[in-house]
Amino acid sequence: MEQPLVSIIIPTYKRPDTLDRAINSVLNQTYKNIEVIVVDDNNPDTEARSKTEHIMSVYADNPRVRYIKHEKNKNGSAARNTGARYSQAKYVAFLDDDDEFFPEKIEAQVKRLEELPDEYAV
Repeated sequence: MEQPLVSIIIPTYKRPDTLDRAINSVLNQTYKNIEVIVVDDNNPDTEARSKTEHIMSVYADNPRVRYIKHEKNKNGSAARNTGARYSQAKYVAFLDDDDEFFPEKIEAQVKRLEELPDEYAV
């Protein structure tokens, strides 16, 4: 049985120094059928955008990481919505750019969600 895809959306704004840790906490999950969608909500031509682009260049060849840049700062909610629009996954999770997931988080959540009867909606 194939594992359902899970998208983890990470909106980022003015915190490039913690972004790498957040991304790696997702890539190091025990559950492997994941994609990371980083939505850069920094304004273009700012130091934060430049630093974020530099960090994201490390992941440019990783097919599990997608990088989307807003054309201007829209706010965290808009960045989450942008990420959700790009997701093709059955499940979506959100992670702030200054936070991280425990390694088994997604595996435990998907296992529980897949066990629920069809009348449950989450």
